[in-house]
Amino acid sequence: MTLKSIYDIDLNSAEGNPDFLKQYKGKVTMVVNTTVGCGNANQMEVLQMLQDKYQSKGFEIIAIPTNDYCGPGITKGKWSQGITCGADSQAYGKDVYGTTFGFSEMVGSIPHDKVSETPGINGLGKQNLPPHELYLTIQEHQRQFKAKNIAENTPTESQDYYSHWLNLGFDNGEWMGGNFEKYLVDKDGYVAKHYQCTTLNYDIEATLKENEPTAGMGLGRSQKIFEEEFSVVCQHIEELLAGATASIN
Repeated sequence: MTLKSIYDIDLNSAEGNPDFLKQYKGKVTMVVNTTVGCGNANQMEVLQMLQDKYQSKGFEIIAIPTNDYCGPGITKGKWSQGITCGADSQAYGKDVYGTTFGFSEMVGSIPHDKVSETPGINGLGKQNLPPHELYLTIQEHQRQFKAKNIAENTPTESQDYYSHWLNLGFDNGEWMGGNFEKYLVDKDGYVAKHYQCTTLNYDIEATLKENEPTAGMGLGRSQKIFEEEFSVVCQHIEELLAGATASIN
């Protein structure tokens, strides 16, 4: 089966310009579903740290805004009703965390059935957008990744990490569990690693600018966990920059 490169998928930028993904051909990227003002939003600063660390070597963050996981109790402050378009997420990232990476238009992802009480309905009580081709392609990449691991008898989970979230493995991203699911993509546009939405949570800026007392690092998380996760993600990025490719490529 021939898999499609994500860099060949039609997608507009947050400003409405076409062919948003084509500019990333030949680069290592990390695709992240973003929103605003949620408990995972502090990751925008961490993502910017990765962008600053590796951009000169050919790495870019690609932010893909979605409203699939927004709503009261999930997104906070003036953003409790989620975002209206990709430009909302882009402006939030720039204003609150100083992001410089690119944002696309708002699209639908593929939420796991357990994300909401009613599958297909988001935290605002509204129907999710249909899954965009980007996420359908990512889903197929992840399924092929998992099938290859099974065929080669490669464990899909590990106990080697201190981080519970890293021990879940890197091929468990067929469906999204929340905002800030992360997919590391090789230079040809094939998903090499998946990192669960809570991975890289770190209370740097918190959400004090959102009139919240603190964002926290998330349940069960610590500085030690974050540092291990950041180190592992950096290692994976460096391997792809050095010429490694996704196992499905």
